[in-house]
Amino acid sequence: MPREATRKVITDAMVQKLKPAPKGKRNEYWDAIVPGFGLRVTDAGGKSFFLRTRAGSQQLRMSWSYPANSLEAARAAAKAALGDVERGLDPKAKPAAETQAKVEKAANTFKTIGERFMKQHVGPRLALSTHREYRRALFGPDTAEWANRPVSSITRADVRAVIDAMVERGSPSAANNTLAYLAKFFNWCAEKDLVDVPPTDRLKKPGPKNVGERTLTEAEIAEVWQAFGAEGGAFCDLFKLLLLTGQRRGEVAGMRRGELSSLDGDRPLWDIPSDRTKNSRPHSVPLAPQAVTIINARPEIGEVGLLFTTTGKTPVSAFSKTKERVDGRIARRREEAGLSPMPDWTLHDLRRTMVTMMNERLGIAPHVVESCVNHVSGGAKAGVAGVYNKALYLTERRAAMIAWAEFVRALTARE
Repeated sequence: MPREATRKVITDAMVQKLKPAPKGKRNEYWDAIVPGFGLRVTDAGGKSFFLRTRAGSQQLRMSWSYPANSLEAARAAAKAALGDVERGLDPKAKPAAETQAKVEKAANTFKTIGERFMKQHVGPRLALSTHREYRRALFGPDTAEWANRPVSSITRADVRAVIDAMVERGSPSAANNTLAYLAKFFNWCAEKDLVDVPPTDRLKKPGPKNVGERTLTEAEIAEVWQAFGAEGGAFCDLFKLLLLTGQRRGEVAGMRRGELSSLDGDRPLWDIPSDRTKNSRPHSVPLAPQAVTIINARPEIGEVGLLFTTTGKTPVSAFSKTKERVDGRIARRREEAGLSPMPDWTLHDLRRTMVTMMNERLGIAPHVVESCVNHVSGGAKAGVAGVYNKALYLTERRAAMIAWAEFVRALTARE
């Protein structure tokens, strides 16, 4: 260690003014502020800061080149290293750890992880239209500022700011969709241990829920029917019955053999008990021949006689994954034909499509259509009228269901 008299406060001016050391030598100047810290000047004029001290039984040497490192930065690094030595830590391991942290940080940016999510989750599973929506949410202008940030650094406040900005510019529906896609992404990140808690957790959609208005066209009915057939199995039959009967997804999925009667007669019927309907009213569904054919081919499984089950105890449930496969088939077929993607649609749209086309294309009386789908909001059944009008319109509904099934058969026969 240098004698106290040879130590002096190293300043920026001193660093800049020092001349090269004599040929074949190097000069060292010890700092009076930080013990063991100094400045080294070579005979070629190269300058660097150094730290020389003891760490236990070993001598510790560290250096920082100049001007890549300023005097202030080098002195601060030397102080930090001395602090590590006092705590029994190895300061030389710190740069390696910091370098590794930088590598991990670059590998875990929002953009990098987003691309990984698209490749591993979205690409192989979802329709092209959904693929585009995810790209818009993850890589569009609304989230562009997150691109180079660690995915774990995105906070609830960050997400809320993005969603609020979309609402303020008059896009509440887009804000709802973006939040849904971001929630799926961050939940996936949590599953991969990339974030502890998804920043979208418990965030509510900012815009009002859209009332569904989507109905399928005649050509789209034929497309989805063909895709249902390609799916095969229980979901093929279930989805086709959703379209043919217009009943709700849970009602069809929970169909039991004991609810069916006269399947071999001329008035086949499906009686849904009140505990399985949305409005808690028992509902009788006249079945068209096409529906009866599908039902008769279904095996009865389990003690309760479920027709759509894998366990015999509960109805099937993987609707979203199956719907994604159906969408994928439609998307591939359209792409091969050079057609634009089919607009997004839901399974509930099949019910709305039946109601709409029964009214507009088949000329069926509105009160009969309402009765077909167990609605009580129509004029014939709502309010005071509903108290007195207990008519089932069963004959009219049977004719309506048969007419609708024939309409669907004609559309799908063109395929």
